[in-house]
Amino acid sequence: MARTDLSILLVEDDERIRMELLDALGAAGFTVDIAVSRSDASRTLRDDYDLLLLDLGLPDGDGLDLVRDLRAQGRAMPIIILTARDAPEQRVRGLDVGADDYVVKPFHLPELMARIRSQLRRIGRSTGAGPVRLGDLWADPSGRQAGLGERNLALKPREFELLVFLMRHPGRAWTRDQLLDRVWGSSYGGEARTVDSHVRRLRACIETDPGDPRYIQTVWGVGYRMVEEP
Repeated sequence: MARTDLSILLVEDDERIRMELLDALGAAGFTVDIAVSRSDASRTLRDDYDLLLLDLGLPDGDGLDLVRDLRAQGRAMPIIILTARDAPEQRVRGLDVGADDYVVKPFHLPELMARIRSQLRRIGRSTGAGPVRLGDLWADPSGRQAGLGERNLALKPREFELLVFLMRHPGRAWTRDQLLDRVWGSSYGGEARTVDSHVRRLRACIETDPGDPRYIQTVWGVGYRMVEEP
């Protein structure tokens, strides 16, 4: 994946969430730095970033205080709060102190990525998340359209998200659980066979012979992968 030349500081002390986001942001082409505490973030923020993704419950203080400090310093970078605090008054408080968006855990990863892109577009920064193409197969995330040659594909939203994700990572094998995490999000409580049913529907749309797929291959004992050169 080509780099976007956009930098994000991720401030998160939960290792599982941190690694999930680091993987997703890196795959999207962002340069990502990590901080695990308020003091660590303050030191790291001596450098400039295009966006701050901030947990509130940090081991050495409240992330809201960091937001206040940054705004008092005149720092205008977009700030997206990522927290388990879901009461309406807490959302209002977070936005009032200067955050640009407020996302509650557990979150839907594709939605969070869309919110990041939205904030970057707002300040005139392109994410480079444009159309992708493999052979005759193409997808345009901005227009939510996909096709095979000149033929447009009628895909449901999750089918489209799965297709785009696989096309952005050609050649890599993904387990069903990994695909659930990255496409459905960590909050999704469904079963792995959900992935199988979506792959079957995608194959019915894009494959000349779904029984002998050209694009989405089964990796036995693992899951699925999109071929690099169909």
